[in-house]
Amino acid sequence: AGNRIMAAGGARAVFDEFAALPAEPPDVAPWLARLAASTGASDPFGEQGVEGARVFALALDAADPLSAMRHQFHIPKARDDAATDSVYLTGHSLGLQPISTAAAVQAELDKWAARGVAGHFEGDLPWASCEEKLVDLLGELVGARNPQLEVAGMNSLTVNLHFLMAAFYRPVAGRAGILIEAGAFPSDRYAVASQIAHHGFDPAEWMVEVQPDQGTGLLTTEAITEAIARHEGRLALVLLGGVNYLTGQVHEMQLIASFVAELNATRRSPSGIPPLLLGYDLAHAAGNVPLQLHDWGVDFAAWCTYKYLNAGAGCLGAIFVHERHATDSDTYPRLAGWWGVPHAPGPRFEMRHAFEPSPGAPGFGVSNVNPLMVACLRASLRTLAAAGGMRAARSKSMLLTGFLERRLHASGLTTPRKATGSLPSRCGVAIITPANATRRGCQLSLRVLPPPGGFGGPGAVGAMRHLESQLEKRGAVTDAREPDIVRAAPVPLYNSFEDVALFVERLGEALVELAAPGV
Repeated sequence: AGNRIMAAGGARAVFDEFAALPAEPPDVAPWLARLAASTGASDPFGEQGVEGARVFALALDAADPLSAMRHQFHIPKARDDAATDSVYLTGHSLGLQPISTAAAVQAELDKWAARGVAGHFEGDLPWASCEEKLVDLLGELVGARNPQLEVAGMNSLTVNLHFLMAAFYRPVAGRAGILIEAGAFPSDRYAVASQIAHHGFDPAEWMVEVQPDQGTGLLTTEAITEAIARHEGRLALVLLGGVNYLTGQVHEMQLIASFVAELNATRRSPSGIPPLLLGYDLAHAAGNVPLQLHDWGVDFAAWCTYKYLNAGAGCLGAIFVHERHATDSDTYPRLAGWWGVPHAPGPRFEMRHAFEPSPGAPGFGVSNVNPLMVACLRASLRTLAAAGGMRAARSKSMLLTGFLERRLHASGLTTPRKATGSLPSRCGVAIITPANATRRGCQLSLRVLPPPGGFGGPGAVGAMRHLESQLEKRGAVTDAREPDIVRAAPVPLYNSFEDVALFVERLGEALVELAAPGV
């Protein structure tokens, strides 16, 4: 322990240097190598370097400026060992609960008990305007220039996508298409198809899907921009994910937005055709990767808050609407409700018959917002802010996921193993997430590979779910997704480098068991 603490000083200097980089490095391997040298770790990336990797991980945790944040979260215990923390790598699905959440929620329950209806206008979080307490924190998260105008908390993700498309999807005969990625999250597909059908068009004809590369399974920026250009005359809207839920690929949102802006300037504006609008589903991007939606010129976006933002299952969603759309409701009519009317100051409670919406994102509000959800989300956003915000979180995230990638390769787990001598047969995993660190967030998606000679039993059917179960039995929490993927995401606020080292060890054990006949 003393040696690790001594080594931590050198590692901390490398951490600080990495965090100070002006741009995201596409390859973090050189920095990991420098960290290894600074800690004196013995071959943490060698195939036989299990012990060296664990020592290295402990030294990194000792030096990590965010290591104390782990104690600000409830860490679930291992399934079969109530005394041991699990290796929880499922923040891409449901983030963990901050310690501060329970008190924040209880304060609102206590206010309700003590003050009843007066709670709408009293206390630190007056319910009649409670969502306004979130906008500065949310605006910082997504890169809003004027958070009060461009950001609002409301509803949940797919509901918000419907409200946004109700305004910004304006199809006409011959130009009713919505372009999406072929691998979009199913709920996005359902929402897009239903919006097209709602306007009297056939989704089979007007939902335009961009196909991924057949070799890598990834969607290139070139494929997206080429599809936009090819179908431009048919399109009314482009709606893409910021980060693909299955592959973990970060799309080049800024480049795509620039392409759409250039297309509008050179083709549509001179012809008098309404601009092609661009929206993003940021479910897997918000709290995961840096965002600058205003500067990128994105028209609108929506996201959930229960993944990397740790606000709790089904918690409040949020939207971004670029300030250029702040007062264009005549061109893009919003669906209306009383929470879209401004309050304090504003006439919301004057009960006027005429709808006088707030400008910008708040004007999309329809119903009052649940203050218990606001309390959850504010607690989690404050926790992120206390860690140094997205810049600090992203710096650690790149190193964490880079460490995981290198350990998977170094341990030989990315290649199935044939039984040899005392070594049993072993399945493998292929990393389908981009190797370029700027094109991924926390998540690595692992495709399950059969052992040499194939599975001996029914393991070929749902192998990823067998692997998920084997990992859970060993105290490692991941999740499986069809058809053959296990997702693992070390999250910078509560995961440690030791978590990564332990996960790779347990994954190796689970892949051996998965290859056993009859599994």
